[in-house]
Amino acid sequence: MVRNLLIAAVLIQGGICSAQQQLENTSFENWQNVGGPEEEPTEWSSIKTSDAGSFINSSAPQVCERSTDSHTGSYSVRLENKSVFGIVATGTLTNGRAHGDTNPENGYVFTDATDSQWNTAMTDKPDSLVGWFKYAPVSGDKAKVEAIIHSGAAQNPENGTSGNFVAKARFTTTATASSWTRFSVPFTYFNANASTHILVVMTAGDSTIAKAGSVAYFDDIELVYNVVGVNELDLNDIKVFNNSQRICVDLSSKNSYEITLKLFDLQGRELLKVNNLTKGINYLEKPKSNGVYLVNISLDGKMVTKKIVINN
Repeated sequence: MVRNLLIAAVLIQGGICSAQQQLENTSFENWQNVGGPEEEPTEWSSIKTSDAGSFINSSAPQVCERSTDSHTGSYSVRLENKSVFGIVATGTLTNGRAHGDTNPENGYVFTDATDSQWNTAMTDKPDSLVGWFKYAPVSGDKAKVEAIIHSGAAQNPENGTSGNFVAKARFTTTATASSWTRFSVPFTYFNANASTHILVVMTAGDSTIAKAGSVAYFDDIELVYNVVGVNELDLNDIKVFNNSQRICVDLSSKNSYEITLKLFDLQGRELLKVNNLTKGINYLEKPKSNGVYLVNISLDGKMVTKKIVINN
């Protein structure tokens, strides 16, 4: 698992480009070890790659799988609580690393700040955590998505590390969701300290009392920022979509020609820039690679960023 920082939202104001930090591979399109017991989304990890060593890891059930039941794109992540040797292993996925133990009470996930493979840098201050999920719980169970912005060591459960927490966002649900359902939860900031990392965990069950058989799907996890001084364009004024050959930008309702468009991939790389788009439908060349892309449009000091999915 390679840990990199994803620049996923690009804001343009007065010609200056600023980037906001995001998690990586949050649409779960990229996977490693597909078909094997250590099948995991790239940049994420499960109990099969914990720090407990080969014996415990090999004995642990596979609780994380790639699913073609997705909100956008081709894949989502499927988590399931499974029982082995009379112990229920919670379906868990983290952008840090899992600490495995034969006693579930001793298990946790953590940021390993000394190894880039098991941490995600975060120095920005997002406002909220949003995403999409489906859930089929066994009665009495609860799914969770939690993000902790911190400096220094951090674990979840906190195990004495809460003094390093800068902010936290937590979503839980006990309700069955048979169709893709959006969640949105705010970050609560505990102090004004500078942060260094963000630790995220998603589970299909309620910690150490998880029920075997509960299944959760997650997709399109994002950090949302309250942007001061940047006005958004009305989404109804600009339509962005793609057909079999091109990206289409419909500016039929706009009278101004001073419109700039930029196309970014989810690593923050600028792939295309077009100045002075014309009124009507503009046709742009599509990226050759399938995936999720960001289209940023600026007009008269206002901006909008839209996400599109390319399937060639």
